[in-house]
Amino acid sequence: LDSALELAFLDRHLGISRPPVRTILDIGAGYGRLAYRAVTAFPESVRYLCTDAIATSTFLCEYYLGFRGVAGRESSPARVLPLDELKSAVPPGTVDVAVNIHSFSECPPGAIDAWLAFLARKRVGHLMIVPNAVTYAGSAGAAGAAGSDSSDGVTMRTNDGLDFTRIVHRHGYRLVASEPKFPDPVVQEYGLSPAAYLLFRLRS
Repeated sequence: LDSALELAFLDRHLGISRPPVRTILDIGAGYGRLAYRAVTAFPESVRYLCTDAIATSTFLCEYYLGFRGVAGRESSPARVLPLDELKSAVPPGTVDVAVNIHSFSECPPGAIDAWLAFLARKRVGHLMIVPNAVTYAGSAGAAGAAGSDSSDGVTMRTNDGLDFTRIVHRHGYRLVASEPKFPDPVVQEYGLSPAAYLLFRLRS
């Protein structure tokens, strides 16, 4: 269901269900659940690249997508890229959209900065980020009134409470669309794993 909601968001704003073919790079692809749903839902218009900094996840992703029959051959719509092969496998301008589903929230700032620098160098036009909905103790410099608690699901924070919005902006990405995971505000507040879907565009 998460995959369906995420793909619907991309389709509303980027039309990924319709030609031309778009190449999506999934940073922190995990076992490949979004990749499988993307290439089976939109086989005529989506090609999918998966990568992950965790080698175990890369192995599982390759196994899972191969088992599902969507990766492992030259003509397959999905491809798994080990981290050490990513730079050479992605020439500038060949990826249309990058997605990061909850992974940046689990990364240190240096790793987020490196990923954003990579995307900017490769001229990836759009970036979708789904941050974790982190509850943090506010401070005057971070969340406003000292001692307040906040979890809006929109602010891009790591699990340690660090706002990484400036990192995204520093590399030229600007927010162009934002939607809650659940349109109903009550469900968004109390439902399972509330989140925000954020879409950024690289400045030309």
